[in-house]
Amino acid sequence: MMGMNKSLLIFVTILVFTGQIHPAKKEFSAMPTNSLDIIIDGILEEDIWDLAGLKKDLIQREPIENTAPTEQTEFSVCYDHNNLYVGIKAYCSDPGTIKGILTRRDEWSPSDWLYVYIDSYNDNRTAFQFGLNPAGVKRDIRWSDDERADQNWDAVWDGETAYFEGGWSAEFKIPFRELRFVKTKSQTWGFQIKREIANNNEEDYWTYWSKDEHGFVSHFGELNNLNNIPQQKQIQIIPYTTGQMNHSELYKTPPVHPDKYDLFNNTGVDMKVGVTNNLTMDITINPDFGQVEADPAELNLTAFETYFPEKRPFFVEGGNIFNYALGIGDGDQSRNSLFYTRRIGRSPHYSAYWDDEYGDGYITEPSSTRILGAAKLSGKTNSSWSIGILDAVTAEEKARIKYEDGSEHEQTIEPLTNYFVNRIQKDFREGRTTIGGIITATNRKIDDNHLDWLHSDAYSTGMDISHLFADNSYMILGGVAISNVIGSSEAIVNTQTGSNHYFQRPDAEHLDVDSSATHLSGFTENAAIFKVKGDWRWGIGQWFFSPGFEANDLGYHRDVDNQVQFIWLSRQQNDPGKYIRNYGTNLSIWHGTNFGYESHPIGGNLNIHMTFMNYWNFGTGVNMDGPGLNTTILWGGPAIRTDGTVNGWLNVGSDYNKDLSFNVNGYHGKAVMGTHWEGVNTNINWRPTMNISIGVSVSFNHQLDTWANWSDYGPSYDMQNETEEYLLTHFEQNTLSSTFRLDWTLTPNLSLQYYGSPFVTAGKYDRFIKVVDPKGDSYDDRFKHLYNAEKVYDDEDEMWYWEIDEDSDGTFNYEIPDWDFNYRQFNSNLVLRWEYRPGSTIYLVWSQGITDFINMGNFDFGNDIKDLFGLEPENIFLIKFNYLLNL
Repeated sequence: MMGMNKSLLIFVTILVFTGQIHPAKKEFSAMPTNSLDIIIDGILEEDIWDLAGLKKDLIQREPIENTAPTEQTEFSVCYDHNNLYVGIKAYCSDPGTIKGILTRRDEWSPSDWLYVYIDSYNDNRTAFQFGLNPAGVKRDIRWSDDERADQNWDAVWDGETAYFEGGWSAEFKIPFRELRFVKTKSQTWGFQIKREIANNNEEDYWTYWSKDEHGFVSHFGELNNLNNIPQQKQIQIIPYTTGQMNHSELYKTPPVHPDKYDLFNNTGVDMKVGVTNNLTMDITINPDFGQVEADPAELNLTAFETYFPEKRPFFVEGGNIFNYALGIGDGDQSRNSLFYTRRIGRSPHYSAYWDDEYGDGYITEPSSTRILGAAKLSGKTNSSWSIGILDAVTAEEKARIKYEDGSEHEQTIEPLTNYFVNRIQKDFREGRTTIGGIITATNRKIDDNHLDWLHSDAYSTGMDISHLFADNSYMILGGVAISNVIGSSEAIVNTQTGSNHYFQRPDAEHLDVDSSATHLSGFTENAAIFKVKGDWRWGIGQWFFSPGFEANDLGYHRDVDNQVQFIWLSRQQNDPGKYIRNYGTNLSIWHGTNFGYESHPIGGNLNIHMTFMNYWNFGTGVNMDGPGLNTTILWGGPAIRTDGTVNGWLNVGSDYNKDLSFNVNGYHGKAVMGTHWEGVNTNINWRPTMNISIGVSVSFNHQLDTWANWSDYGPSYDMQNETEEYLLTHFEQNTLSSTFRLDWTLTPNLSLQYYGSPFVTAGKYDRFIKVVDPKGDSYDDRFKHLYNAEKVYDDEDEMWYWEIDEDSDGTFNYEIPDWDFNYRQFNSNLVLRWEYRPGSTIYLVWSQGITDFINMGNFDFGNDIKDLFGLEPENIFLIKFNYLLNL
């Protein structure tokens, strides 16, 4: 038996750490210009292009893979001491079908495109992409981890396009200072050329790989003969200045604030310094992100915060190097991370209030925390170490309160804070194996007692691994992390009893609130193995979060105290048939418990999606959860048994390459005792001209929950029996939201964008039930209906209340605030962006916001919108000017 185990171990070791020999890569030798000038005008008429020779062996990958392209493409590559030059000629048998849509920079459109990809590290994992369409629109993207695209990366480079009798052409001038590479006498880089032909949705590549294979950058060819490239000096300084006026009738509060407006100005600077050819330092001092689009409106009634994507340029560009995922897959867990950049510059933790003793007051407080400065060092060393170091300092924020008697007070609403992240990764086996680590730290200077409930310090660290083996057919993923938060006993109790932890649960024997603790530690782990090559793919894995894990000071995660196992199976077919171009189906099954081994529901889903020959698409799926225990619905109360749920979805979309396209998604779900939810999301995109794009989306959601938490965050007090009881309620909510976008591009460097989004939701609570046996077998065992409930108005509080008489004896047991609501909001941005020279931009911005909340609960979209736009908006007018200095 021992001999058998030893043989098995040897076999597994050989399987994991060896693979088939890969075929030789395509090669192209770059030609030095030898002082010959190249004019970047899109016309390949210089002699150097003929001397360098033109390659023409692209291969079609879409729509029919591994076949000859329908049109011929030629390219060549030259270089001097400072730049790489790429020329591409795209022939077209019918030049009238060439499509060039004019959009703002970096926006993909269903145009013809020519792309250049450069893996200057030659690590098979990292690449820089540069693209041009016939209208001269530029795109640049940074690739990492072989197939992860950072579309927000921006470089300063030059490129032009031109038409000729038989097609169109493009010239690229890419400064070496925008790339990252090791210092050697002779360079060999990964290289790829791609052509997109909009007329027939075709994609052609210089180096081909099957759709059944994993990866992207690892399939590039090689660009060699890059000799004697000197050390690149990169020092970019981008000073900026802004002027801003906030205007609203709401500001006018005589005599403490007699004006309708506030005026602001700001100055700062961004810097980029090439420390070496492969390491870059980015610095921002007093940054301003007034041109960034606002987050969508929402009303969050759950116990957990909403995840919003990052949009601020400093944190988005190159941000993927700092990514440290705590989850696996594409569900809610996929957003869990040790580093969530939205923590830096977040809204203040505390909100100020005035003292009635001084009379009416006017409060001025910031909606976000000011970033004093931030710096990040990123790149890759000669020995294949990827490095990302970031440090940021945010200001102590104070609210100013001005009273009628002329006195002014200040309240600290956010302490001075330092954030630090260090992420490293090491590549092995030509990038097929990576091992990495991360350290994060948050340190606050808390001088005010009313902020003592915040952590003074928070730390986390972790290690992760990614390993491809067996000819890149299988992948192993794994990671571990630990956290430690430090603060006053009040801060740690606040964490233990918060919605992510609920240590106070009375039925959780494995949890206990320690009211004297001044720190809290925890850990998390995930591991999985996937088959990532071929038509049939599968995965199996698990993750867990210990009850004490807390990383939300600089990371993001929802509830902890869970351990989950899953299996996943997928079938993909990419060969076009008579009616269907491609299709795929996948099946997932999962189950979990907490650390007290209380069972969560067993769940699973089955999804199908397909693309038809006309590029319309269709998808549908069903999700089922069995009975189990919900440990969060009672907001720290006992776990409650849930019955199974089932829900399904359906999606239909037209060909996005057409000038008019749409997508419709509908869903419906239900549970026992009448609980159900349904909704529809619709998106329409229209391009009336080659430089105007209009997008409209509308979403409607309805839910009816027969045992919802009624938003009082804990038990209710029974005034007759002097006990605390958990009450739930019948809750109905309707939500309608819409987004309108207009993009008008005047030139590739001058664009006007408008974004407007109304949001209306209404919720009504009634028909209360009391939890009597939370783990009862049936609904009737778990709950007791409270039929005698009456809504009354309290003149003194100016509020409606529910008075509930449980025993019908004429005396009410509970007095509960009426939480019915109508919440209405409108956000809009109008941005004029002019890149008047490469890397230098002027922004003119008009932002408008209106928010209203009333205690009603009746959904009437027409009246809600009418009432909303009858309110006084807050208008923000901003001008921002920056100028790039290349030193």
